[in-house]
Amino acid sequence: MKRILKSLLLLIIFLINHKGIGQSSMDRGFNYLEKGNFKDAEIFFKSYLKEYPTNKTAKLCYGRAVGLNGNPVKAKLIFNELLTIEPENLEFNINAAECLLWNKEYDIALKKYLNLSKKYQSNPIIQLGLANTYSNLKKFSKAIYHYNKGINLDPKILGIYIGLAYTHLANNQNKAALKTIDEALLLDKSNTQLLNLKKTIRKKYTPKVHQKVSITSDSGDNQSINSNTEVIYPLSTKLTIGGYYNYRVSTFLLNNDTSKQTSIGLKTSYNLTNKIQLEGEIGSLKVKGATNYNDVTYKIGLKTKLAYNQNFNIYYQKEYHNFNVQLINSKISQNHLFANYHILTKYDIGLFTQYYYTKQSDENSRNLLFTSLYYLVNKKTPIKVGLNSVIMGFDKERANVYFSPEKYYVFEAFIDFSLFPSSKKWITKGNAAYGYQLINEDPKQQSFRCELYFGYKPSEKITAQLYGKYSNQAVGNASGFEFNDIGIELKINL
Repeated sequence: MKRILKSLLLLIIFLINHKGIGQSSMDRGFNYLEKGNFKDAEIFFKSYLKEYPTNKTAKLCYGRAVGLNGNPVKAKLIFNELLTIEPENLEFNINAAECLLWNKEYDIALKKYLNLSKKYQSNPIIQLGLANTYSNLKKFSKAIYHYNKGINLDPKILGIYIGLAYTHLANNQNKAALKTIDEALLLDKSNTQLLNLKKTIRKKYTPKVHQKVSITSDSGDNQSINSNTEVIYPLSTKLTIGGYYNYRVSTFLLNNDTSKQTSIGLKTSYNLTNKIQLEGEIGSLKVKGATNYNDVTYKIGLKTKLAYNQNFNIYYQKEYHNFNVQLINSKISQNHLFANYHILTKYDIGLFTQYYYTKQSDENSRNLLFTSLYYLVNKKTPIKVGLNSVIMGFDKERANVYFSPEKYYVFEAFIDFSLFPSSKKWITKGNAAYGYQLINEDPKQQSFRCELYFGYKPSEKITAQLYGKYSNQAVGNASGFEFNDIGIELKINL
């Protein structure tokens, strides 16, 4: 919401039009504020107040410039000083309330805006502030109500539309956000913020092609060459269809035993509501090698947004073991029932947990629980650190075919990072984890895994990146060997 608050200079327009504020000597300062030149505005009004220290309008504008230039704590002191002089002054109270939002004191701001709303029910600026407060508190339905109330009171205030559009977007109501933006563009057809927001939303609904090619090898002399092509075509803001084609050649290097797999299928997703999404895919699998077979694979799922910061998803999937030639030849199908839950609190502490129950065609079954507790260190260049655990067990051990211990545990510390997130060209991201793994009653072993992505975006529509992965975690693949994966990805927005 920072982008919204910094763009909402409506109060300044209100002040400028208010009687007694039209001093021509301050026009340059007003102009700085209106154009978002907050640093220059702060310098101007600070200098102006040296000559006219009792000018309340200048002090009010100075407070806004200071706050919007990154010092909301100082701005709060300035507005409180003005309120001690005139505690009932509407302009002072409105700016003091908005300053509470800059300071992220949302609960206090809510009380202040509610009191102002009772006194001045027909003031659209107060409705705007109240809506912004509810939006920051993630109470999107109430925020939308007050944005619309503000529009009904004055349909020509651009900032209300901007706030409403962003709130619709945060509430996963993209169609409503686009409609709001189009209405706002009737007021200002060249508004850069609105045009960029519209472009961002529409980008979600453009056809996409994702191509990935990789080489995977492990310490058991297994190697595979993989190609995966995926096409996504949104038909509307609710319905998306797509297709995929996978080709995999796996080889056991000691005797050059080779198996080839092809898989082709369709996938779709449909938004029942802004909080519930259905997903599904179905494909045809063909295997040629020492063992030949065909079958149908599929996946269905339900994704739900329990709250603005909580997601719960559940899936059912059928697939086949395919990591190496021995597993492919075993013709073992897997039926997974799995679910995951994620929450990120306002203190930037997150919890992700995932549970798998797998029933296999060889009459074996597996339980796997993964839990990750992390802290989001930096949002601008996303960095998170935390602890992971894996608890896994099979009903029957079949070590001669695949990694299937009765008891398996992993405990690790990890870091996940992304560099240059605001760069228009370069991408660098990755993660690393170190800890211990325990297999049945064996002594604990060191566990390490890492992956690194390095990419380049020649345009907004094309992204290309190289990646590399390494892991010695036995749970990392069905063979139980340490492995590495090197590949290239190409993403195209049509």
